Amino acid sequence: MERRFGPLRSLLRCVLLSTLVFALVLLTGPAVAQDEEFADLSLEDMLELELDAVSIAGIHHTHDAGEWMVGFSYMNMAMNGMRNGTDRVSKFEVTDMAQFGYRVTPVKMDMHMLMFHLMYAPSDKITLMGMMPYVRKSMKHVTRTGANFTTRAEGAGDLKLAALYSAYRTESQRLIAEFGLSLPSGSIVEKDNNPMSGAVDVRLPYPMQLGSGTVELLPGVTYIGQTTSWQWGGHVKGTLRVGKNANGYRLGNRYKLTSWVSRTFTDMLSGSVRLDWNQWFNIQGRDPRQDGAVMGAMAPVVPTAFTKLQSGKRLDLLVGVTLYEPAGVLNGHRLSLEAGLPIYQYIDGPQLETDWMLTLSWSWTI
Repeated sequence: MERRFGPLRSLLRCVLLSTLVFALVLLTGPAVAQDEEFADLSLEDMLELELDAVSIAGIHHTHDAGEWMVGFSYMNMAMNGMRNGTDRVSKFEVTDMAQFGYRVTPVKMDMHMLMFHLMYAPSDKITLMGMMPYVRKSMKHVTRTGANFTTRAEGAGDLKLAALYSAYRTESQRLIAEFGLSLPSGSIVEKDNNPMSGAVDVRLPYPMQLGSGTVELLPGVTYIGQTTSWQWGGHVKGTLRVGKNANGYRLGNRYKLTSWVSRTFTDMLSGSVRLDWNQWFNIQGRDPRQDGAVMGAMAPVVPTAFTKLQSGKRLDLLVGVTLYEPAGVLNGHRLSLEAGLPIYQYIDGPQLETDWMLTLSWSWTI
């Protein structure tokens, strides 16, 4: 796994740092020939450009009647090292009998996701949306005796459907209500082997499963304001789990709050800076096969299999750039890149901490 993902991780880290520097320079630098370059663009055109600087973060906007949008995004999240509350803890502390006492601890996790998007606006007020993810996860562990092993899971995630309603709209402001639903198409029975199971594949812990196994309600509200070259806004969204899945548990609810400011530099380029707050809660119920897979004896084995060690909260700082072609053969095509780092995280642990995240998105409005 290290050989397979090592070059990719190095490349993504370089892209991350380059993007942070590039976007900060753009956002603090002077505007570029605004009057001439924006002469042929309406406020609506510039809003479409600026919105894509933050839409890769799960903030969606409505389209005009009859418009279609297709696209995909690639996201990579890296988690390296353990944390309890706001304090980092070493792998030796997690496995030390005098401290946490686990026989196995995760030390690193990589999550890669491809998300396919499809949007259609039957009217100016309503936009319908569907999203289907494909997920690949890998988690590296170390045992109390110093042995290393890695578990992997890969496949389709949960299908998400939503309707966006334009509740208020002028040339300079928008208020959008989102009514979403997540359907349990992702697997919750992923298996792999470990040193304790030998050649037998056993149920992977909760963070390594590909879906939730339950229906989820996804309500949200977005406010957007803008001037000729600036845009700002806020977004609130919840993930509310309904019932329990076939394995006897449901993941904890999640809440997201985002605020951002973005700037249009030319008719093809914009940049954004945003703060993203996420909070998630512990799992309700439990999967008995996960207990059997990782516990064996009655002593604790790995923290990822315990339902009371799954909650946390995190504040991320992210910057993004978007390229948009308003005319010509590439009319309607957009390419966005956003990268960020946590500036605060509190974890009910020990759990893996988040190091950085990167999202690359392409879309085409027809």
